[in-house]
Amino acid sequence: MTAQPNEDTPPDPPSRRVEFAELLEAEFVRRWPGRSVGLDAVHRYAMIPPGKLLRPSLVLHAALAVGGELGAVLPAAVGVEGAHVGSLLHDDIIDRDTQRRGRAAVHTEFGPAQAVVAGNALFFSWFAALSECRRLGVPADRVERAMAVQAEAGVAICRGAFDELAMRGDLELGVGAYVAMARAKTAVLLAAACRVGAILGGGDAPTTELLGEFGDHLGICFQIRDDVLPYDPIAARTMGKPSDSDVRNRRPTLPVLIAHRRADPKGRAALRHALLDETEPELALCRIRAVLERTGALDTAHAMADEYARRARALLTRLPATAQVAHVRALALLTRPAH
Repeated sequence: MTAQPNEDTPPDPPSRRVEFAELLEAEFVRRWPGRSVGLDAVHRYAMIPPGKLLRPSLVLHAALAVGGELGAVLPAAVGVEGAHVGSLLHDDIIDRDTQRRGRAAVHTEFGPAQAVVAGNALFFSWFAALSECRRLGVPADRVERAMAVQAEAGVAICRGAFDELAMRGDLELGVGAYVAMARAKTAVLLAAACRVGAILGGGDAPTTELLGEFGDHLGICFQIRDDVLPYDPIAARTMGKPSDSDVRNRRPTLPVLIAHRRADPKGRAALRHALLDETEPELALCRIRAVLERTGALDTAHAMADEYARRARALLTRLPATAQVAHVRALALLTRPAH
């Protein structure tokens, strides 16, 4: 097998990422043009401008890595981003967050009922996208296998979201329970994006599974990074959504769980009060940050995220060292913090 680059080498030039982002956004505009009304207008607002586009990029890169054609799998990439955005519409209602991506959340702009319906429609669009891939020449057996992956992932995502609700206020959770929730809530969709791209692109079963494992590790890394952001004062200002959401919703994220396990009785009491009893979210956030700093919980959480990213990159050393595989690997480096 051709020698692989060292894991710490810089990511590939951003030209391909920019190219994919432009391609995807152009496709969003084509599907939801400026003259859209009704449900389409809500979808346009939710989808444009887009977010990081990690999930649709995984679909496209995985397909190309196994020799697939970009045009034939593009609808599947749009579909997975639709499913992701649909989940955000519902999350914002559940969490009572009024902002998303630096502007009013969909339920704030259009109403909660409209946001629920729009989210549901985006979930269905994920499956409709596979029919488009079939019309573009993807063999029926591949579409059928991709459909099964998506259906299984959809149920798992809902289970993860349900479990997260049950975990509210529980500071005794172990790290293992957190990882299981993060896997179902977040990593499952990234793994599905990789598997669907590989299946539609014609990848064999071992390669498809390997890419799915890559997406799983990447997803857990991504969720940990997201959980750390509210407790970094600099990063919190650029989140695009309320930094106090986890605190308001009594969500015991990984750094808080680590801090609670390490803290002395006084520190544990401070965490419990801040998460469960404090009525001022900003004050609670400040008090939790103080305990996280004293216990080194943020550094540990970052190290765990780094380890999951390392595992993700290491998996790809089992594949031929092609330019397309290098592009997939570079996506794991995008989870690194900017500072």
